[in-house]
Order: sequence, then C-alpha cells, then structure tokens
Amino acid sequence: MAFMRAPASRRPGGTALNTMRAAKIKKPLPRHGGRAPPGMSMILVVLIVYFLLMLGVGIWANRFNNDVDDFLLAGRRLGIVFASFALAATYFGGGFVIGIGQMAYEKGLVAWWNGIAGGLGLILVALVACRMRDMALYTVPDFLSKRFGSTGLATVASVLSLVALVGILAGQVSAARNVFAALGMDPVIGGFVAAVIFVVYTSIGGLWAATLTDFIQMIIAGIGCVAAALIVINNTGGWEATQAMIDQVGTPENFYGMMGGDGFSFILWLTLPLILYTFIGQDVYQRIFASKDGRTARNSCILAGVIIIGITIFPALMGMSARGMFPDLPDTGMAVPTLIMSALSPVVAGLVLAAIMAAIMSTAASILTAATSHVINDVYREVLHKGKELDPKRLLMLSRVWTLIIGVLAIGLSFLVPQIVKLLLMSYTLYTSGVFIPVVGGFFWKKATRQGAVAAMATGTVIAVAAIGGVSFFGIPTEIFSGLVCLVVFTAVSLATQPAGQAQA
Repeated sequence: MAFMRAPASRRPGGTALNTMRAAKIKKPLPRHGGRAPPGMSMILVVLIVYFLLMLGVGIWANRFNNDVDDFLLAGRRLGIVFASFALAATYFGGGFVIGIGQMAYEKGLVAWWNGIAGGLGLILVALVACRMRDMALYTVPDFLSKRFGSTGLATVASVLSLVALVGILAGQVSAARNVFAALGMDPVIGGFVAAVIFVVYTSIGGLWAATLTDFIQMIIAGIGCVAAALIVINNTGGWEATQAMIDQVGTPENFYGMMGGDGFSFILWLTLPLILYTFIGQDVYQRIFASKDGRTARNSCILAGVIIIGITIFPALMGMSARGMFPDLPDTGMAVPTLIMSALSPVVAGLVLAAIMAAIMSTAASILTAATSHVINDVYREVLHKGKELDPKRLLMLSRVWTLIIGVLAIGLSFLVPQIVKLLLMSYTLYTSGVFIPVVGGFFWKKATRQGAVAAMATGTVIAVAAIGGVSFFGIPTEIFSGLVCLVVFTAVSLATQPAGQAQA
C-alpha cells in the first residue's frame, strides 16, 4: 500500500523546526556530475583503504587453503566468537541496512520486523544446529541425500538454493550501488567496483577470508550504524523533534508502531520467509558446518540471533528520520545513504559508509561461498563424479572459478530488480516453499519417506512460482499456504509409501 502524502501546505517550509533542520542538516549530494562537497576526498580515501584492507585479508587467508574443505568450510575450526560473528554477518548486510532503511522510510517502524525475523530464525535454528554439525555435512542438500537416499532430490534442492542465493547476492550489489550514488558517483560503476572486490577476495581466500572479514566488518558495521542513528537524532534535537519533523511531511497509518498500517499479513510477509529460510539456508548452515563442534554451532546461533535483533532497529530509525528530512527522495533506497552524507561530517560519513559497505561485503562473501558449495559439492562431486577420487587441487581451482561466475550472475540480476527487500523476499520464498518441509520434516519425523519429500518439494516449488507470477491463494501469505499444503502432501504420501515393516508398526 502506497504511503500517504501530506498536502503541500504541510510540507517543510518556513517553520522554526525546519529552520533548525536546515542549520544542522546539509543538502543531499548531487547524484551525478555535481561538484563534490569539501571532505569528499577524505570519504573516498577511507573507502579505498577499506577495500585494499579486505583484499589484503583475502590474499593472506589464502595461505590456509590447502584443499576444498579449507576453502568452503574454513577447515571446520570456527570457535564461538568467529562463528557467531560470521552468522550475524550473513544477515546484517545490504538487505538489513539499506533495505530496512528503505522500508522504514516508506512504512515506518514495522520494517524492523524483517530484522527481528532474521534474529529469531537464528535462535530457532539452534534447535537443530548441534545435530546437523555433528553429521559433518557440506550442504543442506547433503542432508536430504543422506536422509532419503536420493541424489536427485538433493540436486533439485541445491538448484533451488542456488537460485535463492544468487538473488540474495544481487540484493547486496543493489545496496552497494545506493551507497555510491549517495557519494555522487555513478552507481553502476560504484556497484560494479564493490562487487568485483568482494568477489575477488572471496575467490582467493574462501570461507576463512570471509570469516576474518566478517569479524572485522560486523564490528565496524555495528558501531557505525548505531553511531549514525544516534548522531542524526541528537543533531535534530532528540527523538521528539525528529518525530515532529516526520509528522510535518505526512506519514502512513501507525508509522511509529510495530504493527504498521498494512495489517498482520504484511508482518507475516516480512517475517515468515526469512524465519523459514534460516532453517534451511545454505549460507547459515555453512557457518554451522564450519564450527568446531555441535555445541559451538548451537551457542553461536543463539548469540548471533540476539545480535541481529538488537542491531537492526538502528537502520529502521535512520530510514524513519530520513523521511522527515528528505520527504521527496525519487529513490527511497537512497534514504540511509543520503541521510548519512547530509547529516554527518565528511570524516564520520566516510567511516559510516565504510561500515555499510562492510555489512554488504560480509553478507556477499557469505553468499558466494555458500553458492559455490552447491556447485562443487552437490553437482560436481555428487552428481557428475559420484564415487570417484578427485584431485584436491582441481577442486580448489574450480571452487575459485565458480565463485567468480556466480558473482558475475548476481551483478547482472541486481539491475533487473531494484527493490532490495522485494528481491530478497522473492528469493527466500522460492527456496523455502520447496525445501522447508522436506528438510525439517525429514529431520524431526522418522517415518518420512523419499516419495513424500519429492511430492512436497514439487508442490511447494509450483506454488512459489505461481505466487511470484501474481497468483493469490485466497489472500493467505504464500509461505503459510505453501507450508500447509506441502505438510499435508508430505505426510499423506509418506504414510502411503511406508515400507511394509514400518507400516505395520
């Protein structure tokens, strides 16, 4: 639902509040071709130094990559600190910083539910993290293959996961473009440069490089986003003054409430895809599989979930504040970057934008290594060369090549779907609709059969494709409808195909 606009007479003009705002908040930078403000060189220096640091980490981490296990799973040696920060960084990327800020600009505090969903998903996945880690798997489809004895089922699941991961990665590239647009640079060139950097350092250093940069980037991004939100609100005169400013431009219904103005179904749309995806997401489980043991995996999920819930309110506050300061942004995805560039000093703005780029790159690196795992483990090893002894050096080389290929695909996709959160949620929906019930049902229900899993996966995938194409299922959110239908199909077919001995039991 489009948000309401206030009449022109109520928009900022000559009030005392707007005079105060004008004195403290600089005008947003020109999008293209404008003269850069004083301090722009400092911001660019900060970003360049940061990019070079990340490349250096990738090159240094490569010394630990002796085989494909090191490249894809960091040697399964992550302790609770590295594992927790890696899991948190998987979600605290462009989708949560730029994307939540964009939605908060449009709809208010209800956007925070997307961040809460990520945190709750991580806390809930702790229920299965210990056992999944102890199985010493590589990917989520690995579980399906071992549980149901079906390589075909695992292959379809890996393809669906790969599609979702490329979509999520494209969302990070879109977020990077918005950061460079706020700097007055060409967003296409800026996004391309950022994408090339995180693709290169990930392809060189693998998951260990991604983990090291996750640790650095989560600290920078967390401090940067918290500081930026607090500085902006303080410079405006406190939250009450910020709220008064927002009210002057007109807001949608319940802009400051967690329920929002679009009803409970909208909250379900924001939360369910991400919670369900977390239970089966390869980018999440890759960090679980890389933990040194099951207990570490479980505790890391809980700690990471708490971090995500706490930190994602700050992008929402920035997006809401930007609505009052810049009510007529032509691209709402520019809300957070424009606010930062206009409200903070050049040095602080450079550091905060570097923090946002840190969040984007940490998530992107996580997605890249997860996607590569599907290609190398689920397709190359398990389908094309199943049962064969493969050259470790060749596998390592192929892992790097496919990391580059997947990165290029994501860059192209990012230009097709401009809405970041929409792109992320579409990706989650496609994957979760087909894979959630077979994985979770197979984990918790001993009587689940291969036929039930295949039927549920086929049903869920058809429902998801129809929903993305515009089909409505009686007004029920796709994830709920798909989950219920797939659960019925999964249960019925599994019971109907029980082996004779189990059926009698």
